[in-house]
Amino acid sequence: MSRPAPRPVLRWVPLALALAWCAVVLVTGVGTEGWQRGYDLGVYRDGAEDLLAGRDLYHRATERGHYFVYPPVAAVLFVPLLLLPVGVDLLAWDAVLVVAVVAGGHRLLRAGGVPPALVPAALALVVVSDPFREALVLGQISPLVVLALVGGAALAGRSPRLGALLAGAAGAVKVTPALVLLLGASRPWRRFALGVVVVGAALTTAGALAAPASWRSYFLDLLWRSGRVGRPGTTSNNSLAGGLAHAGVPGHLAPEAGAVLAAVLVALVALVLLRPPVPGEPAEPGVPARVRWGLVVSLLTCLASPVAWSHHALAAPLAAVVLAAGWPPRERRERVAGAVVLVLWVLPVLQLAAALPGPAGALLAQSRPLSLLVLVGLLVLQRPVSHGSVTSEESALTMGST
Repeated sequence: MSRPAPRPVLRWVPLALALAWCAVVLVTGVGTEGWQRGYDLGVYRDGAEDLLAGRDLYHRATERGHYFVYPPVAAVLFVPLLLLPVGVDLLAWDAVLVVAVVAGGHRLLRAGGVPPALVPAALALVVVSDPFREALVLGQISPLVVLALVGGAALAGRSPRLGALLAGAAGAVKVTPALVLLLGASRPWRRFALGVVVVGAALTTAGALAAPASWRSYFLDLLWRSGRVGRPGTTSNNSLAGGLAHAGVPGHLAPEAGAVLAAVLVALVALVLLRPPVPGEPAEPGVPARVRWGLVVSLLTCLASPVAWSHHALAAPLAAVVLAAGWPPRERRERVAGAVVLVLWVLPVLQLAAALPGPAGALLAQSRPLSLLVLVGLLVLQRPVSHGSVTSEESALTMGST
């Protein structure tokens, strides 16, 4: 007599435990520093207050020397935060993040090929990863930006207007996600890329109308001064510039060298996009391919930025899960690589790196930028999937979106 299959509801226990752990981290502060709780959300409030008061958005510094670093349109979007008392706003913001990551992450993982039975456990690993934990504690917008970028690319075929709206909004709010326009190098993506340009231009214009002086100073000056965000050599910097700084490149040279390497990497990815379809490969990318390319672009934004903190890289655990558990069956080395990278983004690697002196700490800090490069390489070189094998994944992603 065969044993009964486990009840589907039990599949969600790992995710429930992961969310409970996040609540413990928020309440007790375990594994975090006291200043971190709601810190970035407070910066967002400051930007919204300065916007309403007609002040320069980029003049006010926090007690730790940080500034509002987003385009003016972001300050417009943060104005509703001022309707909530301090403290309550963080709870409300984190509730939005949890709902967005659970709902959006569920659809993206299914569309990326993760079997339904494994999706709750996969989501649990994403929720306890460094990027999401850090975003919850700080009250960060980064998870929403990543989900909008990757989800926008995933919807590019079935719902191009909605996809362009999501990806264009991500680019307008945080600039670096505008790298999604790279996908326009491939003909099937060009309608989507045009929509992203229209949405991004409209939102950027709205920011210019709301704060014209701040808009000019941001795009003509401050955007190009990465030192306002952080030092390249900071242990928690996961970009190419950060990796070079960890390797001993002087801080004043690391951003320029990182930009050169990033340009080379983007050019190589563009060459893959430009290549003609191989026999048997669909001319129009299917849903798994669109999810894959959305993840690639999000990872590239982290590598190309002069400074990329952990909360910028939610695409890393998402991509690692897709590689480790996704369908179609992958090479064993791809699954192993995905699992190893996932461990690097779940464990507190950078906290350990900061505590270790000398070369050991620098080598451990290097693991994050290197892991992003590994993910990009594995995703870009993935084999194509035929249309006939992705029906269930496409319906999982687009259900309710039209």
